[in-house]
Amino acid sequence: MDILNFISWIKTGKYSQTLPANAVTVVGVPTNRRDDSYLPVTVPVSALGSGGFTHYIGELFGGGIIVEVWKDSLGVEHGLIASLTNLGSIPWTVPAFQGGPAIGILAQDFQDGLGNTNAIIAQAGVLDTSYAAGIAKLFASGGYNDWYLPSNLELNSCYQSALIVNKVLGVTNGFANFYYWSSTESNNLYAWLQDFTSGYQYFNFKYSNYYVRAVRTF
Repeated sequence: MDILNFISWIKTGKYSQTLPANAVTVVGVPTNRRDDSYLPVTVPVSALGSGGFTHYIGELFGGGIIVEVWKDSLGVEHGLIASLTNLGSIPWTVPAFQGGPAIGILAQDFQDGLGNTNAIIAQAGVLDTSYAAGIAKLFASGGYNDWYLPSNLELNSCYQSALIVNKVLGVTNGFANFYYWSSTESNNLYAWLQDFTSGYQYFNFKYSNYYVRAVRTF
């Protein structure tokens, strides 16, 4: 695409974004889009079943569907698994703590979704299905009970795999073109979420209702 066509493409509005209500911050620019108008999703070599990997993105495994695979420094294979369905559209935490105080560093990790989830539940003081961390922690599928609410970066892995996941699970059970909660707290009032239409990540009020997708690792 030459520069004039690129400018024309921008002006068509295909690159415009609609923020969720009350969103206060936008960070980053998504590298992949699931709409055919945008750049194609880049699939890791591991997702194609090569490179010495046993598992692949889109595989039904471990009670859900694999959205990420990698090997650690010792060559041991690991993966991130997402639940096969959305668990609901609910607030991030219980009403008593939707206006603060902040949980703090224990719930603000961009990678450790399990640690974040446990910290949210500890502050809430109740484990039930009325809030995102609670419903994710209580989820059980495939005989596994180690599910949790994904961190900011784990949720992004779910988004990056959405093209493949949705081809496997279909419209009903695939990722929706809507906002999903992460377990990563921003401050006393806000927590991070991701728009699965555009790929952008925001933070918004903890009382807002957004989708929840549980994850676990192997």
